[in-house]
Amino acid sequence: MPSPLVRRRIGDRDVAVWVTSRTDESVHPGRVDACELATRQRAATGATWVMVDQVHGVDVFEAGAAPDTGARRPIADIVMTQRRDLPIAVWAADCAPLVLAGDTTTLVAVHGGWRGRAAGVLDRAVGVFAQRGEDVAMAVLGPVIHPCCYEFGVVELRDVAAGIGVEAHLATARTRDGRTALDVPAAVRAGLARHGIELEHLGACTGCDDRWYSHRARGDLGRHAVVIEQREVSAA
Repeated sequence: MPSPLVRRRIGDRDVAVWVTSRTDESVHPGRVDACELATRQRAATGATWVMVDQVHGVDVFEAGAAPDTGARRPIADIVMTQRRDLPIAVWAADCAPLVLAGDTTTLVAVHGGWRGRAAGVLDRAVGVFAQRGEDVAMAVLGPVIHPCCYEFGVVELRDVAAGIGVEAHLATARTRDGRTALDVPAAVRAGLARHGIELEHLGACTGCDDRWYSHRARGDLGRHAVVIEQREVSAA
């Protein structure tokens, strides 16, 4: 089994983050048979994960049990859990796959498409921790499209910046050929900084690096995932 991208001891638990790639094959829950999907998940991280149908919104789903491969997936763009040994994940192919760990019990996985960011999905995700009296102890952003490959409309860019709560210039950059671009990593970083949260890891550009899927750069139908889980650390 591959090693996790990030592993941290937080309080009495070991928190690990995995990022799948093209070599793990697509983990799009709507396009891969449920049994095959579970096989691919176990091969990538050693366990199956809770995923949802993502719609570029701000709804939160609380995962309290292992996934039932025969059940209909809930619709949400934020998955949270306080369970130990229950991995949660978001899938993407350019959108921002962000995972957060609280300082005591809570994990959150966020699918941040541009419409979701404009609608306030980042603040909604951070608010999950505030509602439970926790601070965010770790933030990891997986592979995501970078501004070099992401030409973007000025009006929509302003909507995204407003939804994150930052000035538009903090989310604005240029593509390789000098066109106006949305800088997704910078926007996410600035949005988290408003809450005093610092990114621990930033993923590579999905448009430049074909280890990951990209809808915009290559029209890929496959999806990779960012997975987070926590396990209790036994007392010495």
